[in-house]
Amino acid sequence: MSHQPGYSYQPQPAQSHGGDTDPNETRRRLGQQNVPQSNGQMSPQSHGGDTDPNEIRRQLGQHVPGQSNTQTSMGQQSSSQYTTQTSSTVQYSTRSSPNVSRTSSQATQQQLYQSTNQPHGPVQYQGPQAGQPQPQYSGAAHWASAEGPFQQAAHYVPAERPPPQAAHYVPAEQTPTHGIQPVYGGNPYQPSNQSGGYGASGGLKPEPVGYIQPKKRVIQEIDSPPNIDTVEKQNFRPNQERGYSNLFHGRVVKRWKWPNFYQLPGIRLPGTQQSHHRDAMARAKQVMPEDYYLSPTDYHLAKLMVQCSQEVYEANPNSTWRRTFIRDMSPLLLRVANWALESVPNEDRPMTGEETAIVGAKWIPACVALLVLLSWPTNLGGETRNGGKFDQFPYKYWGYPYQGRNKIEDKPLSQNHFDPYSSSGAEDINPDIGISNRPIEPNFLCFLRAGGGVYISDVEEWKRKNPGHVARYVFVSYTSEQFNNDNEKLLLHDVGELAARKAGVPAYWVGSSCLGNDAQIEQNVWRISDIIRGAHSMAIVLSNAIETKQVLPREELLKQWGGRVWTLPEILLCPGTQEITIYTRGEELNDPTKINKRNMAAQLEDGKLSRQLIDHYEGSLVLGPLELITIALRCLHGREKGRYLKGDMSYALMGLLRQRPKVVRGDSAFQAFARLSLANDSNMLLERLICILPKKFDQPWHSTDDQWNAQLWDIYPTTQICGIGEQNTVVLDNAHAANIRWKSFTQVLAARRIEFKRQLVQMAFRSTFYLLSIGIVLIGLNLVPAGVVVLVFGLSFTLLSPYMIRVLYGGKIWGTQPWFFGFEGYMSLHDIEKRIFGADMGRLSWSTNGSPLSRHHANTYDECEGLDPTTDPDTAARVRRAINSRMGEEKIFTLVDSFTMTVTMFAAVRPPVAVVLCGQEGGMQRALLCSYDHATQTLYRETVLRMETPVLEVMSRLGRFRFGLNRLEVDTPPS
Repeated sequence: MSHQPGYSYQPQPAQSHGGDTDPNETRRRLGQQNVPQSNGQMSPQSHGGDTDPNEIRRQLGQHVPGQSNTQTSMGQQSSSQYTTQTSSTVQYSTRSSPNVSRTSSQATQQQLYQSTNQPHGPVQYQGPQAGQPQPQYSGAAHWASAEGPFQQAAHYVPAERPPPQAAHYVPAEQTPTHGIQPVYGGNPYQPSNQSGGYGASGGLKPEPVGYIQPKKRVIQEIDSPPNIDTVEKQNFRPNQERGYSNLFHGRVVKRWKWPNFYQLPGIRLPGTQQSHHRDAMARAKQVMPEDYYLSPTDYHLAKLMVQCSQEVYEANPNSTWRRTFIRDMSPLLLRVANWALESVPNEDRPMTGEETAIVGAKWIPACVALLVLLSWPTNLGGETRNGGKFDQFPYKYWGYPYQGRNKIEDKPLSQNHFDPYSSSGAEDINPDIGISNRPIEPNFLCFLRAGGGVYISDVEEWKRKNPGHVARYVFVSYTSEQFNNDNEKLLLHDVGELAARKAGVPAYWVGSSCLGNDAQIEQNVWRISDIIRGAHSMAIVLSNAIETKQVLPREELLKQWGGRVWTLPEILLCPGTQEITIYTRGEELNDPTKINKRNMAAQLEDGKLSRQLIDHYEGSLVLGPLELITIALRCLHGREKGRYLKGDMSYALMGLLRQRPKVVRGDSAFQAFARLSLANDSNMLLERLICILPKKFDQPWHSTDDQWNAQLWDIYPTTQICGIGEQNTVVLDNAHAANIRWKSFTQVLAARRIEFKRQLVQMAFRSTFYLLSIGIVLIGLNLVPAGVVVLVFGLSFTLLSPYMIRVLYGGKIWGTQPWFFGFEGYMSLHDIEKRIFGADMGRLSWSTNGSPLSRHHANTYDECEGLDPTTDPDTAARVRRAINSRMGEEKIFTLVDSFTMTVTMFAAVRPPVAVVLCGQEGGMQRALLCSYDHATQTLYRETVLRMETPVLEVMSRLGRFRFGLNRLEVDTPPS
């Protein structure tokens, strides 16, 4: 026996192990060496001196011969106590799926994952040290790593049902150094002893726990390491859906309306006042704060009910929406028939003996049940909805825009009748919302005196006194951070006079003196871009601020100057025909530094990005309107200093464009930018921006970072912004939309080709009950021969009824009723298809690239096939974390599209209630999945998916609607 450094093993006294467990099989599970055998027989007393099989049994939670039940390891612990493995961030489970048969060699291959960066060699486990109590935690709490998914820090193995190959291998090198935080079974904001916590009384009921407590990671040389995808997928094993057995859950609430059983929200939305809502049928009512959706059946506002997987249903009540369990909605007739046939393999291979025996045992009971069900009229086809299209999203916007694209739609300032075509009606429009005039020249300049000195004068007055002369001037640029008092600003006039005389011009402009009176200052600030455009040249003045007592070199002062919002337009718009002169306090003013405009990018922090803008205004690299605004947005938002109003970023950007909306002090940055975008030919910038999927939930609205790494010009909008709304929203029009059904699955109408075989089988199947009835009647009338013949046909059809149902309702389908089904959490395709179609017939497939969580691979023929997202360990970890995540954090949802027969997993903060198609990119539709704020009639973007283009043809048009990029997050107290 060889041992790796840093690992230890303590042998235990040998005891008789009886005949119930093979010690070599146990050792193989733990990665230990086999006991030497003689003549093919194993000696019960020969343990090799290294391991006590009874100790191994105690670690596995098995019965130890010769020891009473009260003495078994961990056997009589409290039912609410659990032993936790806290030394790992990854665990590998080798438990087999109950539906998969594997040989012992295959099972052995999947016991361990061989790490390529770890030393090789068999290493033994060490059990708990003497005198060292095991960490045991009681109550409804389970334990989660502060930085990782909870199942990576804690794993519970019931002692009374230890599965084969249940050893867990823990990487010691990944032992977390951080603490462990309890996540309680009640609401996530305060401890609670409620039942239903995942891993506690919800997922696994409290019971004695057997354990293996490895001290280090076990690494064993194996001939053929298992596929990593298989191991990681086995590591995520969701609970089996319990369906209507959830009726006995402790948090279940009952009602008459479907669905009849559900859980109340664990967290309530803030506020106790009712809000007004008016639906598309013009029905108005007052409702309390809660999550709602618009019913496609009767258009009324209904409380949102979300079906969720078993793990989510049993976990903490950590949502503001109601939850219900997932039901099997396929017809009972199909469920019974497929129950008998579910062991028949879908692949082209013969059935095994075990599968044949299972089918044979189920066949007769299924035939009897089908015979009974045939006597009851049943609709197996589903229903046609909305003319064969997705359920429409029944929305109508009743409000005014903050500013409409057409002024006719703006809200009047008075409550009088508004006639936009009359002179009085035109005056009734908000005068602040409009286009401002661009000045041809400054209002004021500092003019040079002939004998030295300067004076400030109105430009128009100077021109009257000096007819035939042009008021040329030098633009003096500085920052208030470096010149923050009047005494320091005297240097600006010294530099301005010196620069103007050297340039041979009669004047200079400096912001500290030439912005006019108090009434003129604000509007003139936004016109600086026009002033710099008309300048002869630009002079930059740098200084170390006196208050800081910090002396920075000129290079750092220049970067400090260039890091402010308003200096970027000055760099871009200053004349390129003259060099930029740089004056620094403390240096010789008569010998300033001179830099060519095209070289200024090297002096800035964001030189690589701003260089593109400088080249554009120099004429050496011409950008399109969309590229210009996109790059300018990135540059401006990287400059946090020098802002005066919230919309300063947009107002600074205005100087780069032709049309300039008037400045409104109350505008947010988004509203100012939206008005700027509407006023200019921005190449539908905002329409493209809303189709971006942010890389982070808190990504600012102006960021163009997309999770698919698409650029704005890669997106082609299919909607138009027709107005700007309050609270950073816009009003959109001309979108396609559909409703998402969250409360349950339902039967899906499927179109099949009418073939002779199917028609013949349908006639035989439907006639079974009648043939049996007629046969019995004929025998009762003493027409025995005829009755026996009819009865034989009826019994034959009865025995074939499961197969006939598979022929009738199985096989390929040529069209389906479009539905969007949603549920919270994760289920396998097998479970999803069983609950919609009655059996797993290979109809559904995972989306290949519909979501950032989607995964795909190339099959043998280089065809793209979707993969289960949880085969990715990172995605599996995100699914686990989302089960008990707080409100406002990432949760995992799944969308089933019955039209394209695809399933897409995605992450969002709350369940979206509508799918809105607003653009296309890369041959796919950009689908905005939106939640609904009933108080403001606003659809908020929760995530963005990519959908196949054919869905566009089966979705209904949506009229104008109010849309927001980011829903306001508020503190949500627990219910």
